[in-house]
Amino acid sequence: MPVKKTEYRVASGGAGLRLALIADLHRGPAGEVVSILQTDPPDLILIAGDFYESPPRNPFDYAAALTLLAGLPAGVPVFYCRGNHDHTPTEEVDRALAAAGVVELDATYRTLPGGIVIGGLRSAHYTGKVPDLQFLSDFAALPGYKILISHHPEYYPKYIRALPIDLTVSGHAHGGQWAIFRHGLFAPGQGLFPRYTAGVYEGRLAVSRGLANDVRVPRIGTPFEVVYLTVGTTE
Repeated sequence: MPVKKTEYRVASGGAGLRLALIADLHRGPAGEVVSILQTDPPDLILIAGDFYESPPRNPFDYAAALTLLAGLPAGVPVFYCRGNHDHTPTEEVDRALAAAGVVELDATYRTLPGGIVIGGLRSAHYTGKVPDLQFLSDFAALPGYKILISHHPEYYPKYIRALPIDLTVSGHAHGGQWAIFRHGLFAPGQGLFPRYTAGVYEGRLAVSRGLANDVRVPRIGTPFEVVYLTVGTTE
């Protein structure tokens, strides 16, 4: 399945900022992703979890992540927050992340020029299912245009929507695995006929279909994608 470049516009704040969202690479086609990023370098790259397969996943697999990290476009800041498949840090990938200058955000944030604040809400899949609510509260109270990387879109309605966080970027749902009349059939954490599977919701949540398939059920009507988000206007 080829990788599609999907573009959306979020018409609020952060004028002129163009983001590339990478999610759910797993063992996917990293070379195609590198080609897209090199051909059309964004202002920022956000990696929203499940970047590789780490323990307790079996077999472990880091090859696609290492390929992507080696091919990132020069000079583009990259921010990464873990999901459930890459929950456990791995020495080989950590070295590659450091060599590529990737900033990992784990209940932490970075403030960029222009008042842009990037934060990372790590997956709670192995830690009681409830994400770090204190970090969310603290992050929401910061000044500036706040962008949250959260692998799980199902956190949005329960924990994020009520907070003054301008944009959340997610993956995890794989587009709903099967798309029927553009609606996904199933997503982990959301169940049957999930609400948040692909696209932009309420102007504040962007969900990528991701870049691989980690289950035996095939993907139908849910293409692999790199999502480009234009925040505000580039004019």
